[in-house]
Amino acid sequence: MKKIITMVVILLGLAVLTTQAQKVEIKTVTFEVNMHCQSCKAKIERDIVFEKGVKEVEATLDKKLVTIKYDATKTDPEKIAKAIEKLGYTAKVVETKQKG
Repeated sequence: MKKIITMVVILLGLAVLTTQAQKVEIKTVTFEVNMHCQSCKAKIERDIVFEKGVKEVEATLDKKLVTIKYDATKTDPEKIAKAIEKLGYTAKVVETKQKG
């Protein structure tokens, strides 16, 4: 019985260590997108959120900007831009100035 309890404790410890090893690195990128109507905005917000690693999508129609929070361990700005382009839009990364 002691062996079984010891094995369960060891397995639980390994599970915790494995879970902690998988770090999530959330980053934000902003694209200038040639959307021109409310339907374009809705399409981008609806479809891009299903891309692997994308956590949040916010489109601003009047500024033609799409800001995306993503897991950098699963995707990158180039892949996200290609996904936007597959929807029929152009996507150019907007450089954001760091405060410092």
